[in-house]
Amino acid sequence: MELDRNALALFTAGYRQILEGIAALGFDITDANFADTAARAAKGLHELIHDQKQVHSQVEALLSKTFPAKYTEMVISKHNTAFGVCPHHLLPVVYRVSMAYIPTDKVLGLSKLSRLGRLIARGPRLQEDLTHELADILFHNLQSQGSAVYIEGLHMCMAARGVGAHEARLVTSGVRGVFLEQQATREEFIKLVTAPHGTFL
Repeated sequence: MELDRNALALFTAGYRQILEGIAALGFDITDANFADTAARAAKGLHELIHDQKQVHSQVEALLSKTFPAKYTEMVISKHNTAFGVCPHHLLPVVYRVSMAYIPTDKVLGLSKLSRLGRLIARGPRLQEDLTHELADILFHNLQSQGSAVYIEGLHMCMAARGVGAHEARLVTSGVRGVFLEQQATREEFIKLVTAPHGTFL
């Protein structure tokens, strides 16, 4: 993903002020370890917050590459790791994303499902909104029979501050089409994506 120079400059200026606040708390920011910290931190934040125009363009390109569907059962990509940012505190969130859809007449390449989850996650958005956005894309854009998304999130705003609930995970799910209409299909998806994650190969 190409970095936006304007956003990067604004992030860098903001981190310089944050460093001044750190100095006000008694830390010596003239220490060599703080050299270029503002620039590094700005780049790190930008890597968690992608340019939405570029994201939309890449998602469109990704969804345009499909194959004729000879398989009309559930397609699942589970336990995909993705990263984002909490819009309330701008602290990182680590997601474990599981997605499924039932094809109508086209299927998406399996690696594209994982990439889709990582692309959409990179930004300051609520986990609930991420869940529904992915479910909508897999249902409407793929014109599938139905879609389902299950996400577990480790939120640094809970784990590293406030209540310090480092063991807590926020769980959200979204279903469309047959996953919404048929309880058995929905339950099959939940059972498959929450099964213990054993070793493979």
